[in-house]
Amino acid sequence: MTLNIRTEEDERRQLKVTVEVPESRVEEQMRRTARKVARDVAIPGFRPGKVPYNVLVQRIGREALRSEAVEEMINPVFEEALAEIEIAPYAQVSVDDLQMNPLVVAFTVPMEPVVRLGDYRSIRRDIEPVEVGDEAVQEALEHLRSHHQVLEPVNRPVMSGDMVAVSGSGEIAKEDATEVIMDEERIELLMDAESTFPGTDFVDNLIGMEVGDEGEFSITFPEEYEEEALAGKQATFSITILDVKSRFLPELDDELAKEEGDYETLDELREGLRNDLEKQAEQRARDELFDSVVDEMLENAEVVYPPAVLEDELKQMVETLKSQATRSGWKWEDYLVLQGETEESLREKWQEQAERRVQRGLIVRELLRNEKLALTEQELEAAIDTRLERFGAADELREQMRDFFRQGQGLEMISNDLIMDKVYERIEAIVTGNAPDLDALEAEAAAVANDAISEEE
Repeated sequence: MTLNIRTEEDERRQLKVTVEVPESRVEEQMRRTARKVARDVAIPGFRPGKVPYNVLVQRIGREALRSEAVEEMINPVFEEALAEIEIAPYAQVSVDDLQMNPLVVAFTVPMEPVVRLGDYRSIRRDIEPVEVGDEAVQEALEHLRSHHQVLEPVNRPVMSGDMVAVSGSGEIAKEDATEVIMDEERIELLMDAESTFPGTDFVDNLIGMEVGDEGEFSITFPEEYEEEALAGKQATFSITILDVKSRFLPELDDELAKEEGDYETLDELREGLRNDLEKQAEQRARDELFDSVVDEMLENAEVVYPPAVLEDELKQMVETLKSQATRSGWKWEDYLVLQGETEESLREKWQEQAERRVQRGLIVRELLRNEKLALTEQELEAAIDTRLERFGAADELREQMRDFFRQGQGLEMISNDLIMDKVYERIEAIVTGNAPDLDALEAEAAAVANDAISEEE
């Protein structure tokens, strides 16, 4: 009573499987199903569970009994077929067709993607050291001053340096239409010509106006304006002043440093900001290098994956947005209506992005394999100990967090961080020509695997 299995692989890493189940096996299952059904069917002249098979078939119908039997045997048949063809599905298997008589099931098994990397080890990049200048540190200090600003309502005309709330609109005239660049019921603007529409006289037009005043004026954006779409364009604004507040900034001194955190002096604060800016700049440079190298690897690689992988990625993207919306207090259906979207339209809009994410993920996975990059238990434990240092001497809390990092979401999070650190370090070594020899890595991985087998024996 073995299954009759036929398989055919397509060009998208999908295995089309057709399974024909012997009729004798279906008949056996029908009799087992009939014995269960008989316990719940009351037929005059027969005790529950003692109804003869032929009588039960006449009572409920052979096709109905067959349908119920097939429903019960589909999963076992499916698992048996997968075991026989020795294929582990890479993603969700789909049933394509089901014929009842004879019983024939056709389904598609997504197979593991195939990724063939090109000569990625020839990729080169110049890596410049990250530097943070005094100007960037000073800008960060000014941002801190703004964070600690004091605003007070005033009853006087607008002056330079004030924080002014306005309503109004702004638009750019075109040949056959207008482009709206501002449409606000209320927005607060700093009366600083270097930060609010810099390079224009927008702020100058508001200086001297009072609460309730309305004004119309035009400005011209510089040819080198930071927003290219506005560069060189003339815009007309209609503005109403809603309120005016004077703005007081704290001095850049030791008192500001003490308010900001664990600093005693302005020099300590300045050094702390420099360190933070350097870390941010290093992370940006790291991300840019990673992205550029992975993109170049993708251009020269062959990547083939089953459509179910893309389907899973799109499903995850929708679920992530759904979770974010519901955490913000929205009902998912209401959120979609507000955005003018449906789940299907979101999936269509994200198709290209999802494809890119799948491809890049597969490139990184293959890089991990090629470069024999993996985490050891010792590395994981060391990373967990480092994370736990922030919890001080609170033993109970430390142990709770240790348990969190050793399983489930916590383990996934810390493992992903560690492995991506390894990936970046190897990418940096590759692009600078300092990567270890692949044959040596292969030999080392084989030695580790042999040691593990020996320990198990």
